Amino acid sequence: MKRFLMALGLTAIVCTGCDEIVFELSPSGVHPSDPDPAPPSSEDDDPPTPSAVAIRGGDVPPDFGFRMWEDPDSLVLIFDSDAQECPPTVIEATCDNAPRWQFMLALPPEFDAPGPVDLRDPRVSFHESLSEAVPDCAFGGGTGTGGGYFRGTIEIVSSDETSLVVRAHDVGLEGQVNGDFTVQRCSAAADPATGE
Repeated sequence: MKRFLMALGLTAIVCTGCDEIVFELSPSGVHPSDPDPAPPSSEDDDPPTPSAVAIRGGDVPPDFGFRMWEDPDSLVLIFDSDAQECPPTVIEATCDNAPRWQFMLALPPEFDAPGPVDLRDPRVSFHESLSEAVPDCAFGGGTGTGGGYFRGTIEIVSSDETSLVVRAHDVGLEGQVNGDFTVQRCSAAADPATGE
């Protein structure tokens, strides 16, 4: 596990350049200042339902560091552990001790059609972020990123000018993107591929 975390940290450094990254490691996996576990939550405390939005690569806001596509008509799917709206935003560390993840998948424009997507295709790229804050942000929280290893499957079930229906199974470094998503388009769909 320690080697995995070290490898994840190295990957984060390589992927984010000079951005600050904070990882808190403890040999036992428990930080001495961790609070007692919270009592079981009620139905009102259910975590938000994961959501997704889609946007053309050329319309992705400039504050997104993830730009691993060349074609501005690439389809960028952004899955989030929290509710999202257009335009999408990059996740940030929170001080409420609630972990949050975001998974971005860039597909070539010709994949913006119903059918399975081969995540091993070299034209497909992804970026994953995880934000976890320690209690009361005493140590500043932290974010990490991943890249280079795909897992899971994705299928575009339907696609039109305003939305897509995407079925995902165990997508992401830890397989957190699961289920059927009705994906709002934040920008118009690119013209269909000409088949060249």
